This record gives sequence, structure tokens and C-alpha cells, in this order.
Amino acid sequence: MQRCVLLSLCVLECSGWVQPASRAPRLRLRAADTRRSDAEWRELLADDAYRVLREEGTEPPNSSPLDDVEEPGTFLCKGCREPLFTTSTKFDSGSGWPSFFRPVDGASVELRADFKLLLPRTEVRCAACEGHLGHVFDDGPRPTGDRYCLNGVALSFVADGDDAALAAAVAARTAAGPPVQKPLAVTLPALLFNVALSGAFFASFAARSGELPASAGVLQQAFAFFPLAAGAFYAYQAAKALR
Repeated sequence: MQRCVLLSLCVLECSGWVQPASRAPRLRLRAADTRRSDAEWRELLADDAYRVLREEGTEPPNSSPLDDVEEPGTFLCKGCREPLFTTSTKFDSGSGWPSFFRPVDGASVELRADFKLLLPRTEVRCAACEGHLGHVFDDGPRPTGDRYCLNGVALSFVADGDDAALAAAVAARTAAGPPVQKPLAVTLPALLFNVALSGAFFASFAARSGELPASAGVLQQAFAFFPLAAGAFYAYQAAKALR
């Protein structure tokens, strides 16, 4: 019976009725076994890399030489050597940390909601070993509008001239890989936060709009319109969270 089913599927696939599954590797171009214990990570990584990758620390700004790299190449996860970003998507954000507007593909990184500073942020992790890399913000350049602000100590760099095979494999995966999709668990907190603030400022403006005397000075009038401007700003931020 099983042989008959397999034979039928083969016939359907050859005839075009069933499309074969993609055989393109989704992850781990060169990542090693990432199932390591904490003790193994401590032995493998330098102290500063361990603090960032495994304890979600942050390196000081302007401390990483990778922030100045302009040579064509690939930025790998320091923990597992998974290709994550390329120089072609790197830009100078002025933040003091290496910044990129797009990863190699949507399967290279994992996005998570982060509330450590109370305000919702989007954490970036290596999808292969779950190492903490940094955060992504929505103030980046076109075409994505994203700014992946990363810790240089969590990355290593391989120039294209030093590993042409890696450069070709990364280029092929970028061309065929899935785009970055922000999960609902990431977009919803930011959306609700901005909608709540926008509504609060609009309500404050509406409640006070009739209290301003006609003889009010310019500064007093400007201050009265501050809640309206703030409400519009957070409404815009909410709309950006939906893109």
C-alpha cells in the first residue's frame, strides 16, 4: 500500500500536479552544533562576547572596530559562525554600534519583544544559536526603514576576498531566502503602546482645547497644542508598527 502511494506521488510530481518542496538550505550555511551547555559557551567565548551573546549585555558605544568596516564581506555570529549580515546592507548610523538595514534573509535572525527598559523594543537574536545580537529600530534608511543596531563583540567578519565560497553561498541565500517577518508578539506590544499614548494625548488636547483664553501668549498657545502634536507623533509610530 505504501509503495502504491509513493508511486502515485511520484507520478503526480512528474506531471506537475504536485510541486516538490524546496531543497534550498534554510539555515546554517556553516554553523556548528549549537546545542551547548552554559559551561561550554563560557569556555568557547571570550568574557565580553559571552556577556552579550548569552547574558544579553551591551558593549559600550564606539568600542567595536567592526563599526568602521567598509570592505565587502559577511558578518557572522561570534557564537556559531552563522552568516547574519553583509557589508552591502551596512550603514553609518552615528550610534556607535555596527548598523544594518537588512539581514542575509528572514531566517538568519529571530525577533523577540523586549521589555527590559519597560518600553517595548525588538530584540535581535541569531536564529541558529539564539545568541543575543542587539535590537532593531524603525529609523533606518530605505529600502527597509529598519536599523539593526548590533553589538560588534557578538559578530566576526570575513572579507569576500578571504572566502569566495562563503560570499557566493550568502549571495545565493539572500536572493532565494524569505524576507524578514516581524511576529505578532513583537508588533502588538509596540502597536498597543503607541495607540494608548496617542489616545491619551488626543484626549488631553480635546479636554483642554476650550480652556485657552483668547489673550494667551504665543508660548502658552504653543504649549496648549503640544498634546495634539504628541498624539499625532504616537499615531504615526503606531502606523509604522503595522508596516
